[in-house]
Amino acid sequence: MPSQTDICNRALSVIGTRSTIASMSENSNEAEVCTIHFEPACRALLRLASWSFARSQAQGALLASAQGTPENPSGTLSTPLISGPQVEWLYEYAWPSDCLRLRKVGWPCNQTAQGSVAPIWPGVTYAAAMIPGGLERRVNYQITLDKDLSGNRIKVILTNVENAVLTYTSLVDDPNFWDDEFSEAYVFMLASHLVGSLIGDKQMDKDLYAKSQQMALAARAVDANEQPVSPNHTPDFIRARGFALPDSGPWPWPTEDFGYYGDSMG
Repeated sequence: MPSQTDICNRALSVIGTRSTIASMSENSNEAEVCTIHFEPACRALLRLASWSFARSQAQGALLASAQGTPENPSGTLSTPLISGPQVEWLYEYAWPSDCLRLRKVGWPCNQTAQGSVAPIWPGVTYAAAMIPGGLERRVNYQITLDKDLSGNRIKVILTNVENAVLTYTSLVDDPNFWDDEFSEAYVFMLASHLVGSLIGDKQMDKDLYAKSQQMALAARAVDANEQPVSPNHTPDFIRARGFALPDSGPWPWPTEDFGYYGDSMG
């Protein structure tokens, strides 16, 4: 099974060094540089797309709720924040510690925005109980900064969703979980990071980075082809009125990479 050391040796081979490393913790210049750049390069590549192997989902950790919500009806709820949610938002959630990129904010699977009946467009509703999770409308959210009681800045998620479920890209730095195509793209990404410290060839750095981007595009295509896709779409005459239907087809719908719920591959 490939290890971080194996990936680093492949990157070192790409840039033409004669040395390899036996471990990330050994006392060598190559190992030190690989340790410095391994995670930043991984984070950069993981943020480029909604990779299926790095998908995580978790219940949002509520930090604050606006006055009048079920969680804070009187406006006196004590929270770890200096104030409640920012203007125009009802709930404020903590940014997950392992989150690199937020993909979607959604309702719990047994809850919809309108309870037992979810709206499709004015005058037409759909019985949410017929499909797991209901036929939900787009969930808006905003990523911003707030301060805790000590005045420290913290990254938060603002939304109007009660008991929000967060879907996001998490930091997966174990090569055993990577797709083969992602692994190939990452080797060149890491190599571009190592060139400056080990060789100092700026042109090679640019070439390797460009190569990693090309390979990442191919990896994204392979990853996307493994996901269920529905040919259904929202008719233009409905979209023009400000409404959009999520894809149908096999549940759960592949909404993360097609613009619904605030996420996009682009």
